[in-house]
Amino acid sequence: MDDFDEEPPILVSADGPFNSHAGDVLIDDGPPQTKVPVTIVTGHLGSGKTTLITRLLNDTTHGKRIAVILNEFGESSGIDKSLTVNKDGEMAEEWLELENGCLCCSIKDAGVKAVENLMKKKGKFDYIMLETTGLADPGPIASMFWLDDELQSEIYLDGIVTLVDAKFGLEQLKEPSQNGTVNEAVRQVALADRIILNKVDLVTEDDVKELEDSLKTINGAAAIVRTTRSLVPIEQLLDLHCFDNVFEDPFASSKTDSKASAKHIDETVRTIVFTLPGIVDMSKLDVWLQDLLWEKTLAGKVLKDLEVLRLKALINAKDDGQKNVVQAVRELYDKQQGGLWESGEERVNKVVIIGKGVDDIDFKASFERNCIV
Repeated sequence: MDDFDEEPPILVSADGPFNSHAGDVLIDDGPPQTKVPVTIVTGHLGSGKTTLITRLLNDTTHGKRIAVILNEFGESSGIDKSLTVNKDGEMAEEWLELENGCLCCSIKDAGVKAVENLMKKKGKFDYIMLETTGLADPGPIASMFWLDDELQSEIYLDGIVTLVDAKFGLEQLKEPSQNGTVNEAVRQVALADRIILNKVDLVTEDDVKELEDSLKTINGAAAIVRTTRSLVPIEQLLDLHCFDNVFEDPFASSKTDSKASAKHIDETVRTIVFTLPGIVDMSKLDVWLQDLLWEKTLAGKVLKDLEVLRLKALINAKDDGQKNVVQAVRELYDKQQGGLWESGEERVNKVVIIGKGVDDIDFKASFERNCIV
């Protein structure tokens, strides 16, 4: 069964059900009371993104106003045209209102301001889903939406969801990269907060487990959800809170032995996990993170082959009863408080580093030497 056998979402006219919500629409009354979460949906060509998005747009049971945005990079031929909703065979040019209150549109400029302008034009949405093209690197896109609170943006990054084709996933992960860069399929997995392993009905259980092992080797912090025909519970796509102070412990699924089984994929991208007791000086942590992420140095040594794609950490800070959460995507990082330590909870520092060239670096010793007081 191919990915494009779903009924297209149904359009409504300008005076149809969508506009019956006009009384609830926020036009431009200043900052909203609550920010709108953005989920980035990425995955290799044919992974099932189109079917997943189409199902969401056709669903009348979730009761949510969801804006689905197609992000065009480069030539328009890169867009998956099968998702472009149409009426009477005519292709829409800018946006399409659906009878369940959702919106499907294409924005070449996927910057934060462009999305905010869309909300002002067509009203406030409960959620925004941004679908990238199959060859897009989600890192720069995530960086655009992951903003400091001081910027007063009306939207915030909720998480990155990556779809992987169970039948062709291993082959895509093994595709050679150019000029020593990270394969785009590998990069999409490395940056994911949630991995949707699609079309598992087309392969054997052994094949699925082999692919899962490869995915965990690349990204040991992301939860993996098996599915067929892109049937994914909505709670696996929305309200993930992967970039705010609601800390989802990534260590339950992470392997402390990150060198377990990657002989069949790009061996340069791995997950490193370590746990350390002690109290961290947050100012020293800043220096350590800036050296690592910005300068690619540790202990004064330049690590020319290092590329950190994602970093997550739970920090026990000096003179602070709060948990501290660190999130990083490439060079961009943020620190937030993540709630009080519970009574009897072990106060340890947990760090996950996902990237290229991380195998031969003793991050744990460096962290202990430079951050623990």
